[in-house]
Amino acid sequence: MIEQPITEPEAGNARQASDPAQDGSSGLESIAAKLENPAFLLLLLALATFVLYIGTLSFQYVWDDNAQIVNNPLIRTWKEVPRAFVSDLWFHSTRNQIYYRPLFTTWSTLNYSIFALKAWGWHFGAILVHILAMIAVFVLARKLGLEYWTAALAALFFAVHPVHVECVAWISAASDAMVTFFFAMSFAAFLNSRKPEGVHWLAWRTASLLLLACALLTKEMGLTLCALVAVYVWLFPERRGSSRFQVFLQGVLVALPYGFLTLGYLVLRKFALHRVTGSFDAAHGFADMLLTWPMVLYNYLRILVFPLGLTGLYYNPYVQRPGFFNFWLPLLAVAAVAVGIWYWSRRTGDRVVAFAGIWMIVTLLPALYLRNFSNGDFVRDRYIYLPSVGFVILLAKVIRFLPGIRVAKPLTWQIVTATILTLAYCGGTVSQQVYWGSELLVFARGYQLYPDSAYAAVGYAKELAKRGGYDRAVDLMSQAIKKHPETVPAYFFLAETYTKAGDKADGRAMLEKYLTMLPPEQVSEVSQTDVAGLLGQLGDYDRALAICSKVLARDPDLYSALYDCGNINLLAGHYREAESLLLRATSAAPGQANPNYFLGRVYMQTGRPAEAEAAFRRAIAIAPQIYDYHYWYGRLLAQRGDIPGARREFTAALELNGESAEAKAGLAALDNAR
Repeated sequence: MIEQPITEPEAGNARQASDPAQDGSSGLESIAAKLENPAFLLLLLALATFVLYIGTLSFQYVWDDNAQIVNNPLIRTWKEVPRAFVSDLWFHSTRNQIYYRPLFTTWSTLNYSIFALKAWGWHFGAILVHILAMIAVFVLARKLGLEYWTAALAALFFAVHPVHVECVAWISAASDAMVTFFFAMSFAAFLNSRKPEGVHWLAWRTASLLLLACALLTKEMGLTLCALVAVYVWLFPERRGSSRFQVFLQGVLVALPYGFLTLGYLVLRKFALHRVTGSFDAAHGFADMLLTWPMVLYNYLRILVFPLGLTGLYYNPYVQRPGFFNFWLPLLAVAAVAVGIWYWSRRTGDRVVAFAGIWMIVTLLPALYLRNFSNGDFVRDRYIYLPSVGFVILLAKVIRFLPGIRVAKPLTWQIVTATILTLAYCGGTVSQQVYWGSELLVFARGYQLYPDSAYAAVGYAKELAKRGGYDRAVDLMSQAIKKHPETVPAYFFLAETYTKAGDKADGRAMLEKYLTMLPPEQVSEVSQTDVAGLLGQLGDYDRALAICSKVLARDPDLYSALYDCGNINLLAGHYREAESLLLRATSAAPGQANPNYFLGRVYMQTGRPAEAEAAFRRAIAIAPQIYDYHYWYGRLLAQRGDIPGARREFTAALELNGESAEAKAGLAALDNAR
């Protein structure tokens, strides 16, 4: 059962005894007795976490999922796994990124071998990784000396905190949960190796280093564990009474193997990436970063303490002219929290409090090199996933130190407070995870909260264009370019939208402008196939097919190349080639709707209406929200004399795009034929 907290110094470093009769909680005794078993406790927390996130099993692939999963031929066979260790995360697209995460790619290969492209299976895997991270938090908290129920509260808060929604509901962000699991377990193994009574210290230290290697190969956040080892030795020296220099020297010596391993990782990373500065922002220097850090840290504190208004698309541009609200107030708020944690630690003598506070800032350091990101894209929920371990430890300690009030004893007051907070977190998690259900929801949410973000505006416009809302899409993209003319991808997507809307002259002009602005390091197989696809829509088939030939020669299994090049051959009237490529695309990505839709178009052109109908129905079953699918299926049904079916599909098309002259004309033709 939950014991009352010890209020003496080092209170969090010992398990406490309890007497149910004394604190009036005998009614909870039987439940608490079962929960005293860590295996039962963690199983219960795991089940609760799974139920909390069960809705994500119906979510689609969104954002980077398309590049890292759907359009990644190298996760489809174990033979390609070694390549992940010598290339960038996006090695199938470009070798000029800054992300080296081979173990995450290996995890993706495992997922694909089990679930193929069934999105629910990947979301199931993301939930499991989050549960593993929660278990690691409990283990770490216990190894840090937290008493049983404080550690349990920390694990509970970690499991349900809304700020973790991004890392659970978005498959591509599962790397943060993975690195947190390896990181926390590595540090727990390190703590085991320091036990004076331990006879297997070398085995534990070796296990700690192996787990660190896994963390480093999962995500860059692993770089900070070496520093935390040194900090912990400084706060908790093995020999009392040592001088500061001796403690410092001891910390350096203990951290040395971790430092060598981290250095080896950096060498391997440099070899794999070839170019580690490809995404640096040359327009902003260290001074701009320094002025922006208080706002970034303040926003991270805000979403930890008040996790409302969460999105994957925060927009906080560089602070170049410091003012009260964008610099001094955030600086004072961050400083106040830091001083508060320091005072709490000094007042109680609880050095775990200080260490938890240091954990929060040290593990966030890789995300504070702002030049690695586009201007404004500095704050992301996934970057606070690992640092939040320190936060939930502090929060659990706060709850366990709450005193009693007139109407409630300390234990009762602690239970009530923890329950209210847990229910609030669960409500926030359930209500905000829905915004990751589809790309439309992701970008609509981002644009709603941060309309000045070019990335959010362009992404939202792309989704509107998919649904036939071309005028609104063109308006949004044009505004984004006007506000942020340096946003190169916006020019391509605007060209694509113009073309889809039938304005090929503006589409061609915008495409040529995009090509002149595209930096050489951003040219990849994927970007080339995108350009080829748009050239095909503009009628420049020779140029488009020449690009296709080069890309497919380099990577014959790249989904986007198969799909785009199949579509180009369809437009060019090369139906046999189109059918062959599109069939390969459906084989490479069986869960994708577009190849089936264009196969239906091929079958219509080659006089195979039954096969065309089957292809259109597959596409609509996968993505019923796409205007073109319903419109062309309606045309096919009209040709086959199925007037009710054609009317149904034209009506569905108009529901998606009420301004469609084509769908209106289709309905009018059906009325005239009666």
